[in-house]
Amino acid sequence: MSEVQTVADYFGCNVFSDKVMRDRLPKNIYKSVMKTKKFGIALNDDVANVVANAMKDWAIEKGATHYTHWFQPMTGWLS
Repeated sequence: MSEVQTVADYFGCNVFSDKVMRDRLPKNIYKSVMKTKKFGIALNDDVANVVANAMKDWAIEKGATHYTHWFQPMTGWLS
């Protein structure tokens, strides 16, 4: 019989989170992503490509066979 898990045990385990980025991205790339997150500074293509490749590798390691990027605008234009 398997051990009972709480939601906290598995919620977010399949998210390319800050911790996952910190562990997988080169330090300079991670810092650039954090500047974008904090200050809204645009990512250049080189940084975006490193992040995308790291995310792809991480997802494949977790068993992903398909991927989609779902944009969720945070500008408030829908409200």
